Amino acid sequence: MKFYPPHYLLILSLCMLVTWYFGESSPQNLPLILIGLGFIGLGFLLAFNSIARFVRAKTGVVPFSESTTLITEGFYKYTRNPMYVGMNSFLLGLMLILKNPLNIFFLIIFFFVVRNMFVLKEEVQMEETFGEDYLTYKRKVRRWL
Repeated sequence: MKFYPPHYLLILSLCMLVTWYFGESSPQNLPLILIGLGFIGLGFLLAFNSIARFVRAKTGVVPFSESTTLITEGFYKYTRNPMYVGMNSFLLGLMLILKNPLNIFFLIIFFFVVRNMFVLKEEVQMEETFGEDYLTYKRKVRRWL
């Protein structure tokens, strides 16, 4: 079985919950919960809006699948990786809600796993597939934010 970013997101979310459940965390407060829920909502918005764009364009959503269309609209105007930014936003929100400082490590782990195992390799694939169009897009739009 291959592991993709949503698998890592699930595993690291569960790690956060386990750390919170068995760890020493201070009581949550409403403002932090609301901010966390905002980040989680933003994460879902970024990820699902981006997935919908891929589906409408009939291009591969799964990492390293065949890309037939270079998506540059929607959130792709601001970041080359809105799905991954959304997943990071979800974990940040969960970390704030759970209010356990140890969970920052799971957020950092997710960021580097996605960056090193997916983003850097996907960029090479995009350059090979779309050539100058992708290079022009890459010069205009940041990788993250």
